[in-house]
Amino acid sequence: MNLLPILENGLFALGQVLRFPIMILLWVCVAAALFMAGHAAVELVARRRERRGFDIKRWLQSGTVLDASDARLAELPALLRRLAADVQDGRRDGALDHGGLEHLLLEREEQVRHTLHAPRALVKVGPSIGLIGTLIPMGASLASLATGNLEVMAGQMVVAFTSTIVGLTTGTLAYVIASTRQAWATEVVREQRFLVERIAIELDAPSTDSTSGPGKG
Repeated sequence: MNLLPILENGLFALGQVLRFPIMILLWVCVAAALFMAGHAAVELVARRRERRGFDIKRWLQSGTVLDASDARLAELPALLRRLAADVQDGRRDGALDHGGLEHLLLEREEQVRHTLHAPRALVKVGPSIGLIGTLIPMGASLASLATGNLEVMAGQMVVAFTSTIVGLTTGTLAYVIASTRQAWATEVVREQRFLVERIAIELDAPSTDSTSGPGKG
């Protein structure tokens, strides 16, 4: 008994079974890419509105961070304003000592970078699913060619090339979104670090004054 034809026919049947879930996953990739693009467009409008004329250096020169008024804090972009509010809460709870401030900064940076995970994954998953969706119909197309059914062969080739186009398109769109969000994340992380560095100086200022006072006397 020759097992090779059985194994080959089994793999072909398995490939055809995978065809339905692969097509569903392609539609999921399309929906995910469109959702990410819409969300990025909304965030772009919001960023332009809240960052119009904003400069972190000029804002810090206008006064301290810990004693800033609500009106002055409102001038900060949303992520920086949220960080300043968390610092104020941690200061009241005494949670900024022993590396607490640095830990808070790292948490906020991780939240910012979390928005990059989905588009980066789609950059790789989209074309991969598209390639699988291309090869499966091509197998059926070659089988139809062997039986002389050119009409079925042409239909399968159309599905194959369409899957390639869809997969590459979703991957390209996800790459653009990931690159844009990477630039946003880099800007926010840089500003967060600058803000926390100033906060650390302000937190150390009282203890510095208390230790330098007796020396001056």
